[in-house]
Parts: sequence; structure tokens; C-alpha cells
Amino acid sequence: MYWALHELRLDYQIEPIITRTEAMDRPEFLAVSPGKKIPAIQHDSLTLTESGAITRFLMEIYSKEIWTVEQNAQISRWSFFALMEIDATALYVIRRHEGLPTIYGEAPAAIASSYAYVDRQLDVLNERLVDGRSYVMGEKFSEADIHLGSCLVWARLLKMRLPIHVAAYRERLVKRDAYQQASVANAMPASL
Repeated sequence: MYWALHELRLDYQIEPIITRTEAMDRPEFLAVSPGKKIPAIQHDSLTLTESGAITRFLMEIYSKEIWTVEQNAQISRWSFFALMEIDATALYVIRRHEGLPTIYGEAPAAIASSYAYVDRQLDVLNERLVDGRSYVMGEKFSEADIHLGSCLVWARLLKMRLPIHVAAYRERLVKRDAYQQASVANAMPASL
């Protein structure tokens, strides 16, 4: 979400919330995120959770890029690929069971299969990038790059090996000014 806000050069105000704390039970937070989900955004009368939905919403309203229907379909494909195949199916499992085993339980088989699954999915992305394109859609940056880049930052935090074209792509993404600014706002490492 922060990355999209900075790519679009939008002004915003943050309300820091630490997960699994009493701050998540405050009425002000529950009004924006009844399911206690982070991130959450309030834009005029709209409240919205889920980073993919928030990023899509912001890009649809504020992006100046023009995409064809077919290009939008590919942006959706790569966004959903990042959010589902890389993040939800594998990285999230690893973050829960390897990073927070006292909360979510130990699951060595799930962790091992998740690492293997991410490797296979990163090979799919590597094939997309083998032609030397700067971004997943070619030479124009899109919301799919935000989702993919966020996953690749997490993959490196978890010390995963990135295929050669994916590694170069990740380097291009994390050097973007908007990513650097967002990493400060989101308290994430600017580069790994």
C-alpha cells in the first residue's frame, strides 16, 4: 500500500497499529478494519482492507497510465500470481510457521514444501523476464510490479535464492524512489 501511495505521489496520513496488540481493539481502528486486518485504508467514505484491493483502488483512481483490456488482464494475472501463488500459498506459510511457531505452531513439512513451491513459482516469473524487460509488463511499471516486488523483498528477507532475471528485476524495483520512500514509511529494509 505504501509503495502505491508513493508511486502515485499521494499525500496520506498513517495511524500506526502493531499487530496482536490492544491497539487493534480500538473502536477507531475497528471502524476501518472490522476484521483487524492490516493494511487498511480510509479514503473519503470508503474503508478498504487487503493490500491487493487497496493497490488496485489507488491505481484505478490516480494512475495516469493507460492500459488496454488485454494489458489489464495481464496486470491482474501477475498481481494475483504474486498475491496467491507466491505470498498466500508459500511465503505466508513460512512467515507463520517458521517466524512465529509459538503462535501458529511448528510445521516443518509445510515450511519445506512452501520453500520448494516458491522456487517453482519464481522460475515461472524468471521465464517472463528472460527477454530483458524492465518490468513484468515490459517497460511500463504497473501495480503487478508492486505486488511481485513486495514478495521478492520478503523472499530475500527469508534468504531465498532468486533466479538470475528475478534477482535483477528485484534490484530494479527496490532502487525506485517510491520503493525507497515506502520502505521508510513501512519500516522495511530499503534493500537486501
